[in-house]
Amino acid sequence: MIHQISNADLTVRIKSLGAELTGIRSNREFLEYLWQGDPKWWAGQSYILFPIIGGLVDGRYTIDGKSFEMKAHGFARTLEFEVAEQSETRLVLHLGQSAITLAQYPFAFDLFVSYELDGISLRHGMRVVNRSDVTLPFSLGAHPGFNCPLLPGEKMSDYRMDFELNETLTRRNKRNGLLTGEVAPFLENACTMPLDHALFKQDAAILKGVRSNWLKIRNACNSHVIRVGLSGFTDLGIWSAANDAPFVCIEPWFGVDSTQGDDPAFEKKEGLIWLDAGKTFDCAYDMSFMKE
Repeated sequence: MIHQISNADLTVRIKSLGAELTGIRSNREFLEYLWQGDPKWWAGQSYILFPIIGGLVDGRYTIDGKSFEMKAHGFARTLEFEVAEQSETRLVLHLGQSAITLAQYPFAFDLFVSYELDGISLRHGMRVVNRSDVTLPFSLGAHPGFNCPLLPGEKMSDYRMDFELNETLTRRNKRNGLLTGEVAPFLENACTMPLDHALFKQDAAILKGVRSNWLKIRNACNSHVIRVGLSGFTDLGIWSAANDAPFVCIEPWFGVDSTQGDDPAFEKKEGLIWLDAGKTFDCAYDMSFMKE
């Protein structure tokens, strides 16, 4: 099912399957900002990543010696959510534990995903409630893909990313869906990174320690800007498909892929949030669509 929220500036469509964004359209510019999905490159559009980010070694992990299987990015993106709240400009969707989730992840939880419009901005919130009587370990993240280029006749290399602050960052290398343990330079006391397909030939750029509260996708030849908030998140993924795809994903995360050779014990997985029984974890970021 497709749900819709709108205001004077934006119309946003969200699928009940995976609580996934499927459209962010400017009502003034008649411009679609969100990647529309194409299996030639990537059939997805804006995954919710829960309860893991990225892949596991051999697609498996253990808890208390018992083995479980889970696909990359977890199961939330593959399951139907129910409406918990809806108005003209706000939608909240809910996923709880079920036989399907318990077979992969032996914990009781509620996952709420919210979308709320405020002018030219869309606020994307995620809430996890621990319904277990034990500590809940999980990762959580977003995966929105944006059309890049936005306009006909452009190419990705016409675009750049502008961070709020000068950053010195290294990217964590990936191979075959897992981190290798190696790093490579990404930014050196700079705030601007050109966008180019070559950036993604070795998979996503995975960054830790970003200080900026936001980054912008922009093109010097037009005035359209996409700004994505980063504040509060521990990790950032920047990704496009390696076969010269016309989109880029800006992904605020809590957690990262497993590393080659990692211990399968889930409690040793890097970047997990540990949520006490009965407690709630909240996070959110804004996506803004403007002209500058």
